Amino acid sequence: MSLPGTFDTAIGCSATWQTNCAQDQMTLAADGRWKESLSLPAGSYSYKVAIDDAWTVNYGAGGAPNGSNINITVPTGGETVTFVYDPDTHVVTDNSAMPVVTATGDWQTAVGCTTTWSATCTTTTMTDPNGTGVSTWSTTAIPAGTWNTKVTLGQSWTTNYGAGAAANGANIPFTVPASGDTTTFSYNASTHLLTVVSNAGAATPLNTLGALYTPTATTFRIWSPDSSNVTLGVGGTSYTLSPTTLPGYSGVYQTVVAGNLLDQDYQFYVGGAAVPDPYAQMVVPGTTEGVVVDTAAVTPTDGGWDPRPALVNRTDAVVYELSVHDYTVDPSSGVDAAKRGKFLGLVENGTTDDGVSTGIDHLKQLGVTAVQIMPAFDFGSTVPNWGYDPVDYNVPEEQYSQFTAPEDRIREFKDMVNAFHRNGIRVIMDVVFNHTYTKSVFGNITGKYYTATDLSGTGDSIDDGNPMVSQMIQDSLEHWVRDYNVDGFRFDLAGVHYYNNAYTWADYLETTYPDRDLMFYGEPWNGGASDPNEAQKVRYGTMPALAPVHFGAFNGVYRDAIRGGTNDNVMAFMGGNGNPSAIAFGMTGSPTDADSTAPVSSNLWTPAFALSPEQTMNYVSIHDNLNLYDKITYSGATGGATGTAGAIDRLAVGTILTSQGIPVIAEGDEFLRSKVVNGDYTTAMNSYDAPDSVNAIHWGDLITNATIDTYYKDAIALRKATASLRLTTWSAVKNQMTTQVNGSVVVAEISSNPAAPTAYDTVVVVNPTTSAYNATLPAGTWTKVLNANGTTSATGTSCDPQAVTVFTAG
Repeated sequence: MSLPGTFDTAIGCSATWQTNCAQDQMTLAADGRWKESLSLPAGSYSYKVAIDDAWTVNYGAGGAPNGSNINITVPTGGETVTFVYDPDTHVVTDNSAMPVVTATGDWQTAVGCTTTWSATCTTTTMTDPNGTGVSTWSTTAIPAGTWNTKVTLGQSWTTNYGAGAAANGANIPFTVPASGDTTTFSYNASTHLLTVVSNAGAATPLNTLGALYTPTATTFRIWSPDSSNVTLGVGGTSYTLSPTTLPGYSGVYQTVVAGNLLDQDYQFYVGGAAVPDPYAQMVVPGTTEGVVVDTAAVTPTDGGWDPRPALVNRTDAVVYELSVHDYTVDPSSGVDAAKRGKFLGLVENGTTDDGVSTGIDHLKQLGVTAVQIMPAFDFGSTVPNWGYDPVDYNVPEEQYSQFTAPEDRIREFKDMVNAFHRNGIRVIMDVVFNHTYTKSVFGNITGKYYTATDLSGTGDSIDDGNPMVSQMIQDSLEHWVRDYNVDGFRFDLAGVHYYNNAYTWADYLETTYPDRDLMFYGEPWNGGASDPNEAQKVRYGTMPALAPVHFGAFNGVYRDAIRGGTNDNVMAFMGGNGNPSAIAFGMTGSPTDADSTAPVSSNLWTPAFALSPEQTMNYVSIHDNLNLYDKITYSGATGGATGTAGAIDRLAVGTILTSQGIPVIAEGDEFLRSKVVNGDYTTAMNSYDAPDSVNAIHWGDLITNATIDTYYKDAIALRKATASLRLTTWSAVKNQMTTQVNGSVVVAEISSNPAAPTAYDTVVVVNPTTSAYNATLPAGTWTKVLNANGTTSATGTSCDPQAVTVFTAG
């Protein structure tokens, strides 16, 4: 690993830009990064990073393959510059002339500064001792309360960043729940995003329903709109609940039980029937009993929350869906036996199969920015099962835990989130608020939890049209955001929900937790039922109204245009058939016809639904139905990774990774995961409760199909390094992008510069045919950077058959 550059002669090399000079070699550090410190004289220099001491594989600015030179300036007198290369992201950074980073705000006098909003106070100087590009500073001295902050560079207000990483931006509000809490400020030098986390979390339970614990008394509350006969059993004593008034709630019954009840079991009764607590934060598995806990007070093993990875724009996200159980349960995962199929198995570092990284290390190498974890709350079925049958919405699933003690189970989930964050990956929960395991879950409390017409296809669909049910969903979402530090939600069958409620939930959380950059999206359909309130539900046509709160939808229309039916044996565009015009439209992010938040009431299933590219979740495979490789082989393609089947797989995922929007990848697709055992495609089509032989990830496939994995890595890296593939607004898509259909081939030309919208800097050619295609490129100098096999650097305009080809200008 070397650092060829114009400074090579200054450090003793015989010439500049030498890839094999002994003086510019980097050393692998314990944290997995390559590092080198060079003593450089004053001057301006350029450099890149070269792999294996050759130019064959090299990375430049932003981690781009064959990217532009990285420029640095060393001040008068010279200095020692530390370079750090991350092999997962391919980004190399340096600390040359690094300005002093200062956390400022209205809280600074509380930590010893002479004034507030001081850019020169050395007490609040942020540091980056490990060369990660993220500077941090922590303190326990900020009193409880709501405060404001920004970051300054160079001990001056000349350069400062506020909310949304904006230069001279608005103040960033944050809350310290209790005096003495550890508050950590983190500044990302590449994105300019400042985040603040008050590590100890909330000091008291949310003022909602359920069991609200304090050391001296616990308040028990439950919604009972139909019966006044509400009692509680705890500690061998029965208590009668009485009606109480709680702002924002109705029909609530309450009792307060004195004493320290931590970890005690409790049981609600309505009309004499034992019923669960819909707000329980811990339960006795397999019963309707809750357990008194203080989730907010349980700290992660680290002692607090680590900074969450930055997310400047939601279109920067690359999401990876996985099952807690399926991802690591197979011994080939390399995960410790006690952690296989468990929460902490997902985040065990250093795991391998035959020397190849598995688990979270694989995710880092792949380059994804977020995991979408399939249901991880308490569900009614027995694993192996995907868990889309909720029982307790606020409780981590005990079958995914190594522990039985309540606090240990809570901490385990928090440790998982913390570890994902430490490894640069956000956590999105797959939530199932559209139905419960059976109607007996809530039905003995009141039938008002459920819809009159079954909308979910399970016989027990939830009615968030009832304000108290909608409030319960919002409270559960806040529980996971506030107390477990998750970063967003994927809503199963979001089409069961009223879009105005979805707006309210997202708006409340984004307003209450403005530093989180939360993600919200879901399936804009129900379980196939006719809904009398269809126009009021989450649909493609109501997506424009949800744009202000960043709520998006799975783009099933685009999925079908690429792959064909979910379970049939006919491929669409990826097999050389289908409608190329639908692909051209999907590549633009499926924008609405008008720049308006008004619902498209005339066509609730319009494919033109996204008022912002961030509203379309693009995918060709997910846990449901045939996964990508099985769809391809079921449709008759053969040849594995090196044959036609592998080419079609790369074409399909390459299409979504070069489209506007947010890509979603299903676990194992990157190495041709198959759920077909002994030719049984029928089970693979609906494998929600299939055995591990079907659903478990078998990591040997990663070794066998390494070339496919390499392609996914390369396409993701290109997406992350190419701004034109991640446009952020409706107007940018409309003004800075054009598409053409030439026979079956789709060509997209994109500009990343709104000031020069037709000065295209990226061209994407999607060629599903079995013949090469010769592209006509705009005037200028172009380099082919992605072909059928992944990263390349070539001239010429020939585009591989059955492949996505990307050209960049310059």
